[in-house]
Amino acid sequence: MQFVLKDLLIDTEARTVCRGNQLLELPDLSFDVLVKLIERAPSPIDVETLSDTVWRNVHVSDETIAQRIALLRKVLGDSPKAPVYVRTVRGAGYCVAGKVRRDDGASIKRSISKIFEGRRAASGLIACGVLVAAWLGLEPRVFEPDEQLTTIASADDQATLLVQRAREQLRLHQAEETDRAIVMLRDALERAPDRAEARLALSVALSTKATKFRGESREEAEAEALARGLTREIPSNSNAWSALGYSLSSQGRTHEALAAYRQALDLDPKNVSALSSAAYLLLSKGDLQQALVLEVRAKNHGGASRYAEIQIAQVLELIDHPAALKWQDRALTMNPQQAVVLSEIARSKLRRGNPKAALQTLAQYEGRDGSAPLLLVLEARALLALGHSDDARDLLSRAGWRGHFDLAAIFALEGYTQYAESTFSLEKRADLASDPDPRLRIQLAEVSAALGDENEAIDLVSQAVSLGWRDVLWLQQSPFLQDLMATERGRQIERRIAREVAAQRRLIEATEEFDLLLKG
Repeated sequence: MQFVLKDLLIDTEARTVCRGNQLLELPDLSFDVLVKLIERAPSPIDVETLSDTVWRNVHVSDETIAQRIALLRKVLGDSPKAPVYVRTVRGAGYCVAGKVRRDDGASIKRSISKIFEGRRAASGLIACGVLVAAWLGLEPRVFEPDEQLTTIASADDQATLLVQRAREQLRLHQAEETDRAIVMLRDALERAPDRAEARLALSVALSTKATKFRGESREEAEAEALARGLTREIPSNSNAWSALGYSLSSQGRTHEALAAYRQALDLDPKNVSALSSAAYLLLSKGDLQQALVLEVRAKNHGGASRYAEIQIAQVLELIDHPAALKWQDRALTMNPQQAVVLSEIARSKLRRGNPKAALQTLAQYEGRDGSAPLLLVLEARALLALGHSDDARDLLSRAGWRGHFDLAAIFALEGYTQYAESTFSLEKRADLASDPDPRLRIQLAEVSAALGDENEAIDLVSQAVSLGWRDVLWLQQSPFLQDLMATERGRQIERRIAREVAAQRRLIEATEEFDLLLKG
C-alpha cells in the first residue's frame, strides 16, 4: 500500500520512502514508527501503543522511543521545533504533521518521469526504480551505476572499478548490498574473465550470502569452486586459501575449513581474516584457549575484524570471566548496528534467562537485513520463552532452513509429530555421522526431547559435548531441554561440561595473550 505525506511517497510493501526521485534510507524501526504514525493519522499515537506494536510487546522506555523519533526526523530532515512531518503532542504522544492520503498512482507516475528524464545512475534510485516497475507490473530493472564505466575504454580497467565498488558494498554487511556486490563482480568477470581479484571477491561474497543471509547450495558450491581454482593457480596466495576456508565453513565442513585457514596462516601469519575465522571455528569446537589466542593475535596485527571483540567476549563468557561484559560493550562501540554483534549479545541474554533483554537488544538493529535468519531465530526463541509461540512459529517459518529445527521442536511440543520426525530421516542421520558441528546435535537433541525421546536427546547432547559444546547455560535455558537437564543424566552432562570449561580456563589464564587482553 502506498501513502503520500506532503512530498513523501511511502510504500509499506516495498518498505521504501521516496522524496521525488530520492530514496530516503530509513532503518527498519524508524520505518515501522513512521507507518504507525501514518496509519493512526490524523490522531496521535501514545508511547505505550508504539511500544506494543513496533517493539512487539517488549517494554521500551519513553526515552528509547523519543530517540527513535529523533532518528526518524533526522532522516526526513525534520525539526522538533518547526515540524514538517512529525510533531510531538504533549501528553498524547506523536502525530504526523500534515494530511495523509492513499496514493492513486499519480505520484508514482511522476516519479517515473523524473527517473527516466535524468537517467541518472545514482545508487539511491535503485529501490525507487524497482518500486515503480513493481507498481506498473513491469519486470524490475536495476539501473547500474555505469556512467563512469562508459568513460573507461579498457575492459580490464572497467573490471577494476567494479571490483572496487563491490568491495565497498560488501563492507556494509547488508543483504541487499551483498547481492549488489555479487552482480557487480559477475559483471567484472564478463569484462575480464581471468581477473583473480574479481573471482576472489565473488567467492567471499557468495560465502557471506550463504552464512549470514539466504544463500543457496549452488552458490556455496560456486564459492568453493572459485576459491579452489585460485589456490591451484596461485598456491602462494594466503587470501585464496582463506576464501576456500570461508566457503567450506559456510557448508559446515569444519575440519576442511580449518585446514584451509592453517594453510593461509602458514603463508601469511598476519592474515587477519584467516586468524579471526579460524578462531570462530575453534570456538565452536570447544578449543577456547586457541580461539582466544588467534583472536588476540588478529587484534595485535592491527586488523579490522568486525567480530574480534564479540568472539573474545564469547570465550570469556563461557569461562565465566567478568571481563566478558567489558568486551561486549567494546564490540558494540567498535561495530554498532552490526547484526552478528547484536545477535551474540542477545544470545548472551537468552542463555542467562532474560528473553526480554534479548528482544530489546535485537530491537536496536537498524539494518535493512532485519529478516536475516540469524536474527529471526533468536527473536523467535525469546518470544517462545515469553509464551508467544504463534509469533515464534511465524518468525521461524520466515527463517528458512535455519529455523527448521526450532520449528519442528515447537510442533512436537504441540502434538504435531510428523514434521518433527521428518528431521530424523535416514539421509539426515547419514549426514549427521560425518558432520563435526556440535550445534547440529544440540538442535536435533531439542527436537528429540520435544518428541519425548529422552534417551536419544541425552545421547545427542553427549555427542555434542564430545565435539566441543561448552555452553551449559544454553542447555539449561532451552525451552526444549530444561526438563532433561534437570534429570540425573542431565546433571552428569553439566558436570562434564564444567570440567572441560575449567580445563580451558586454566589454559587461558596461563597464556601471555590473556594477560595482554586484560591489560588492554
